[in-house]
Amino acid sequence: MTTRAELRAEKSRRPLLRSFRFWIPVGLLLLLLVLAVAGLLIGKPIYDRAMSARSSLEQAIPLATTAKDQILAGDSEGAKATAAQLATLTADAREQTDDGMWKSLEWVPFVGPNLHAVRTAAVVTDDLVTGALTPATNLSLKALTPVDGAINIAAITDMQTAVTQAADAVDKAATDLDGIDREALIPQVGGALTQLTDAVDEMQPLLGPAKDIIGVLPAALGADGPRNYLTIFQNNAESRGTGGNPAAIVMLTADQGKISITQQASSADFNNGRETPIIDLDPETVAIYGDKIGRYVQDTTMSPEFSETAEIIRAFWAESFGTPVDAVVSFDPVALSYLLKATGPVTVPAEVDVDGYTVQIVDQPVELTADNAVPYLLNQVYSEIKEPVLQDAFFAMAAGTIFDAVTSGSADPKALLTSLTEAIDEGRLMYVPSDPAEAELVGDTRLSGTLPSTNESETLLGVYINDITEGKLDYYMQLDIAASSTQCESDSPVFSTTATLANMLKPADVDGLANYISPGRFFPKGVVSTDLVIYGPVGATLSSVTVDGTAVNAPTFTHMGRPAVKVNIENPPSAAHSVTAEFTAAEGEYGPLSVRHTPMVRDVPLVLDSPDCPAS
Repeated sequence: MTTRAELRAEKSRRPLLRSFRFWIPVGLLLLLLVLAVAGLLIGKPIYDRAMSARSSLEQAIPLATTAKDQILAGDSEGAKATAAQLATLTADAREQTDDGMWKSLEWVPFVGPNLHAVRTAAVVTDDLVTGALTPATNLSLKALTPVDGAINIAAITDMQTAVTQAADAVDKAATDLDGIDREALIPQVGGALTQLTDAVDEMQPLLGPAKDIIGVLPAALGADGPRNYLTIFQNNAESRGTGGNPAAIVMLTADQGKISITQQASSADFNNGRETPIIDLDPETVAIYGDKIGRYVQDTTMSPEFSETAEIIRAFWAESFGTPVDAVVSFDPVALSYLLKATGPVTVPAEVDVDGYTVQIVDQPVELTADNAVPYLLNQVYSEIKEPVLQDAFFAMAAGTIFDAVTSGSADPKALLTSLTEAIDEGRLMYVPSDPAEAELVGDTRLSGTLPSTNESETLLGVYINDITEGKLDYYMQLDIAASSTQCESDSPVFSTTATLANMLKPADVDGLANYISPGRFFPKGVVSTDLVIYGPVGATLSSVTVDGTAVNAPTFTHMGRPAVKVNIENPPSAAHSVTAEFTAAEGEYGPLSVRHTPMVRDVPLVLDSPDCPAS
């Protein structure tokens, strides 16, 4: 059963900017029905007022859409003008329901509570327009857009005032709505009021964090001193739990709003193959992934818990370079292609500086677009560049070129926001700050790369891929996932996950593969060996495991309070295998079923089969 508190928690986990809908005039359409009902209950005087309010609100509805579009387009002046018209109309509706005649009838049995509810709803709607929408017109994505490589910190500070006003308005609306006695309301009024309350409930957990995040942005952008962000680029062609082999690493430094690349490294720049892990590791992590997760930089991303990866990466960086790290960021080539949708094509130079020497990597400069970036960076480059060190150097240079395009301010702000949101949703952009206050703001959202510690807001299943082939064959791997649950049908619910891995490489193309893509040293050329780890809900137990429908004995583990099972799959070209794991959970409350998985090169189709739980 999903409670309102759980729904609020779930909504708070959604990517903030994508769900930031406080500009929508909540309740306008609902009040049209409610006001008409009020008029029918009382008679012509009140009915005339209700119809006058209704007329104002009907005119307001299209303006609300216009204001939203103008805000998203960065047309602040246009949005302000539209908001002013909207405020006039909602103020009229408020005036029609907020006079002495209306209030004097609120004591009448049966009718009174409904009139009071209608008046409160009208007041709340007007307050949301004036207190939340109007301040929102001062917000602009352009304020977050770099100009000549720098973001205007003062503009962000000004944004905090507008967000604070909006958050306070929504908090007041929630308080006013909570004060209504709903027992005596007729269904039409009660139902509309519930929808209005639900909408406010959706806004409330978004605006609070927004206020906090904008509050810390100036410091994060170096207002109080330089901030260093260690950025790893995970290569999805060689899968690891949270993405891929982190072969290219870049230090981004923010100072007074200006963001620049200050250091670059590849996996070869660290002490790999050490006898013991660089830091003490979680024994549960070692049981599943081995201690190589702390002995090789290339394997630091094997666990789905990115906060642990960040700690290990920091230690490797400190040992080799010593530069302070304020946060660890993860990105991948697919996410870079999303950024190219916002920036447009970029040209990567043919030459790169390596240890003070200019080295020509490719015959001519390479133009990267949103369409060709992934196939080039994760496949074609290995045919054109033979040396691994130069491959990593080119990859870092490509990432830097795209970064320069983003920080130049030429990218479309709305498209850039969409790209970043998509990357977060897919687990391709993760962020683990060192500062405890910032870490608390990130929480266990998808941005943090941390799995939820309970099943309250969502019942999460996990499917994670670790390639052990040696090479870059995961460019050809297709992952499909199907998951189901009986959480609303059984006291001891069963959760099932089926992961199907298919090698899309054609046998006829094997001989033409670049040696670095498939060396054929540990496995025959073209064969992909994958360690597949499937996680169940928190507190559940593994019931069974099958491979292609046949039961198998597979090692079972506990990690982060979850059961996990590890199965190795070998896929020759054009082969596929399916692994199904079933978990049984104890009786209790379970949030909506969801699945997280390793971000792959190819899209991952996901099918969820979970009957809707009745609202509590």
